[in-house]
Amino acid sequence: MPSLRQAIVDRTAVARTLGRRDACSFGVRRPRRPALHLGAGDARERRPRRSAAALLALAAFGLLVGLGSPASAQSLDAIFTQGREAYVAGRYDDAVAAWERLREAGVRDPDVEYDLGLAEVQRGRYGAAMLAFERALRVEPGDEEAAAALESARRVLAERRAAREGAASLGSDAGFAEVLVRPFSEPLLAWLLLALEGLLFVLVVLLFRLPRLRAALAIATALAAVLFVATGAGLLVKRRTFQEGRRALVLVADAALREGPDVRTAQRGEAHEGDGLRVLDEEEQWVLVEAEGRRGWMEREHVGFVD
Repeated sequence: MPSLRQAIVDRTAVARTLGRRDACSFGVRRPRRPALHLGAGDARERRPRRSAAALLALAAFGLLVGLGSPASAQSLDAIFTQGREAYVAGRYDDAVAAWERLREAGVRDPDVEYDLGLAEVQRGRYGAAMLAFERALRVEPGDEEAAAALESARRVLAERRAAREGAASLGSDAGFAEVLVRPFSEPLLAWLLLALEGLLFVLVVLLFRLPRLRAALAIATALAAVLFVATGAGLLVKRRTFQEGRRALVLVADAALREGPDVRTAQRGEAHEGDGLRVLDEEEQWVLVEAEGRRGWMEREHVGFVD
């Protein structure tokens, strides 16, 4: 079966006006993949197909996790198909519900996240759409379409805030280093670090055995050492070694930051839909967050976890 992702459109016109967009404004007209096939995939599909054994294991895990829930009564493939058909029919609430059931069953698939984001766009919930696109990039950092859709949703929210407040931009929890390493996955950085380590060893050996080439080898060794250190630092950043708390996004238009985990406590400030947060602590229906240098308690239902 050919993939539903067929019509790629020009993204330059995205977010020039406010209001609800058609999904094609975010890069596609329909969800990316027809189903999570448990057999041989279509050779024409854009992404590499998964092995039957791996998908059967995923399905088994998902059904075990979801025992006692509606997802346990259906195959993951059937649930995905329901979401796809609901999306194509314009029943976006049903599409979101279906794909959320897949997440509850343990599925972490970039296509599911991407399609969920498109459905949230159609519902006008751009914060939730950003969350889905962020999760897609978390699973597959090199997904250019998810990155473009994320930026499009970010621009829409920024325009809304600018129209309401005069001038505004979305808050972000991502530092410069995180932006630099975003296109690279952890496994890729780990393999690159291992390869550079081997290259350094070879260069050091040659440096002492080939005195005639010592100058050139010394330069090559220095460059390899710099790349080794940079890759190691990038891997640490990717693993959030230097970051406190879990990444999250605000899902509602305005979310209050309070002094304590109670609606009766004083309000310290507020965060807005799509703003990035760090969740530092959790207490029942409340989370302690840090947003642009300010800390406060926020209702749990107002945030969505990226990680």
